[in-house]
Amino acid sequence: MHKKLLIEAFEKVKTEQGFTKKTHITEYLSDYINEDSGEPYGEKILRIHYNTAISNTEEKVELKQFAVTSLCNYLGYDDFSSYTKKNDTNTKILKLSFFAKHKVKLLSILSLVVIVVLMSSLTANSQKWMVWENDRYQEVQFNTEKYSLNQLKLFKEERIQAFKKVILHCDTVFFNDDKSARFWYGKNTKKEIEYFTALGLHPKTGKTLKPITPYMINKYICN
Repeated sequence: MHKKLLIEAFEKVKTEQGFTKKTHITEYLSDYINEDSGEPYGEKILRIHYNTAISNTEEKVELKQFAVTSLCNYLGYDDFSSYTKKNDTNTKILKLSFFAKHKVKLLSILSLVVIVVLMSSLTANSQKWMVWENDRYQEVQFNTEKYSLNQLKLFKEERIQAFKKVILHCDTVFFNDDKSARFWYGKNTKKEIEYFTALGLHPKTGKTLKPITPYMINKYICN
């Protein structure tokens, strides 16, 4: 069932964001999972799972629970239970059948996942982290006394360099030569519209930012 969930999430990103490359789609979903759950889930593992999901094999796709919940939220469901009920599939029979055929392989994968999780917890302090401060992300040390877990995000160089909150004016160049947006917007916790220099999630609310449009420019910036 995780195969279907992941494929549907990929298709939604393609439709809503217009992305075609896997790297762009996995970056977007990785950011969404991170912002939604507070847990990092890498772009590489998403690509591996997606390639498995679209291949014509019986190999199972098993996502981490927090990633499953975040993808369900992205598709408009409260949790995985409501997603499976809506899709009305007999997942229990499929899981039992698959496990009977691939018991050794699944146990090996499970052991590997456990090892990875343990290693991740042991190296938390050596991992680079960042938090949102004022109008941009800043690199920080992992410190739960100074920052909450919701504030701490897995460090990403492109977020540090390219993602910033800005103030727009009527004479701002809003679009690239190919008509694509140069800025994205979203409401903060006070319902005020804020503008950002890259696609992603609002740093405070976690909601997906929207590309700037002529309507928004005329109504809120050039009015």
